[in-house]
Amino acid sequence: MIEFFKSAGLFIICLLLSRFIGLPANFTPIIAVASFMPFLTGNRYIQLFLPVGVLILTDPFLGFYSSMPIVYLCIFSASILSVLSKELTYKNLIIRGIASVAIWHIFVNFSVWLSGGLGYSLINTYFLAIPFDLRLLFSTLVFSTLFYVLREMIMNLSNHFDFNS
Repeated sequence: MIEFFKSAGLFIICLLLSRFIGLPANFTPIIAVASFMPFLTGNRYIQLFLPVGVLILTDPFLGFYSSMPIVYLCIFSASILSVLSKELTYKNLIIRGIASVAIWHIFVNFSVWLSGGLGYSLINTYFLAIPFDLRLLFSTLVFSTLFYVLREMIMNLSNHFDFNS
């Protein structure tokens, strides 16, 4: 259990820092984290609420925006997809990430349109969001792969050196 808190603590600190380091718009590890949580812990509450919790902790410092509830709902839905996943494989991690970005694209951009959408039609709002959401998809795939590869490397090293004996 202590090992989990050490690795989870480092993971949470990195996620918090990623919110403040000025990554390009929609280039974020948040959906990858939500998708990856079952690899770190079997605790369903942590899997469900940690990613949204990070947003709740950091948004007061970064600023509030009108679509916050929808963004939180989309990140929570990514966590739900992860909790419901039966197999912890790289393939499922990527599928969950892609599905979560699709959910994001539909709901967040609908929210943007509903709140005025800069005067564009719903179709134009979705169309104009594609570059941003492709960046979100790319970052989700990159961070998911990075998390998975690092986890595999650490597990292989741990098994190779058998630190527990």
